[in-house]
Amino acid sequence: MNFIDQTSTYLEIVDWGVTDYQLAFDRQLEMVQSRLNQQRSDTLIFVEHPPTVTLGRRATQTDLHFPVEVFSARGITLQKINRGGLATAHEPGQLVVYPIVQLKKKDLRWFANQFLNAVVELLADYDVNGYLKEGEPGVWVDGRKICSFGIALKKWVSSHGIALNINNTLETFDMIIPCGRPNEIVTSLSRELKRPVNMAEAKVRFRKHFCAAFAYYEKY
Repeated sequence: MNFIDQTSTYLEIVDWGVTDYQLAFDRQLEMVQSRLNQQRSDTLIFVEHPPTVTLGRRATQTDLHFPVEVFSARGITLQKINRGGLATAHEPGQLVVYPIVQLKKKDLRWFANQFLNAVVELLADYDVNGYLKEGEPGVWVDGRKICSFGIALKKWVSSHGIALNINNTLETFDMIIPCGRPNEIVTSLSRELKRPVNMAEAKVRFRKHFCAAFAYYEKY
């Protein structure tokens, strides 16, 4: 059995492309256990999901605008998951980032702020002013939510992460109450810029900001 040096500051970067949400969820659980067993280094996962609505531990039917049958008829998967929070949506063209990392500080607020500020730095690269709200997970642009955030921890190893709207249509968000806020307006980077965004470029930019935020070196 190969063990990873706990003092390592290397971060492995992987890209799963478009992957079914349940499959990605199962992979995350396996990777968390491997990290706990010191069998792998900290890992940053990029992925996109087919249309999916995820329901956190506090979510109920009241977070949906339509009966379950309507989601199924429209090809949208409903998925209950183990992160905190309520309902959010995933669509192709959205940048989903899952860090499977051992928190360097046992401080969830610190981790969340560092993570979300990496999103703010990414938006700044496109001359878009993103910001955080005290006590509310996510990133906003001029009052519109552009990034959702939800984390699960197991013995201080993280899973789940962010869903940053880049080029997605946002249609799935119209079917839910995003994060329990019926008046929430959702936006995307392409909508703010009024043009499509190169996803590969956005990934490169984000991983650099994430590595800077947590003092990592990238490893492929």
